[in-house]
Amino acid sequence: MKTIIALLAALIILPAQAQTRLDIIQLGHPTLRQTARELTPSEVRSPEMQTLIDDMIHTMKQAGGVGLAAPQVNKSLRLFVMKSGTFSRPEVVINPVVDYLEEHGQQDSVEGCLSIPGRSLRVRRYKRLHMSYLNRRGEHVVEEVKGFRAIISQHEYDHLNGVLIVDLIDQANEYLDFAAYANAPLM
Repeated sequence: MKTIIALLAALIILPAQAQTRLDIIQLGHPTLRQTARELTPSEVRSPEMQTLIDDMIHTMKQAGGVGLAAPQVNKSLRLFVMKSGTFSRPEVVINPVVDYLEEHGQQDSVEGCLSIPGRSLRVRRYKRLHMSYLNRRGEHVVEEVKGFRAIISQHEYDHLNGVLIVDLIDQANEYLDFAAYANAPLM
């Protein structure tokens, strides 16, 4: 009987551990203003980092977001996750280097931020960028990013540099919170 109770307890505890959710820190927390540090290749491949990546993806999905940077979960690391479409797989971006492709211009983007709940702000984003980074396996990736992926990438990249969307708005557009922006993507 004791064995059955122990097995039942283990079955109840294991799923709870597998559903671990990270806390998203809010505007005003000092980690959000720090420049995050790079990860070494051995850190990227470590079981602890792989768990953090999985937990970040889970947290992003649970929070209804399309992107989440490590500083938003109080980890000052150059790492973010994103999911740019309904049928796309979550992507992991580590130690990104971004070059903005100015020749393709900029566009307005209405964005929400998981660290600034209840606010949707209009900011300017580059339409395309060149990004070099490591994926979750530590493999080097170089690509041109455009469309919604470019917007998410810029938002999350800003988090890695201690920049928030409130820093990017014009004084005249400060804290736009119109009903038309209620469904702005959360990043």
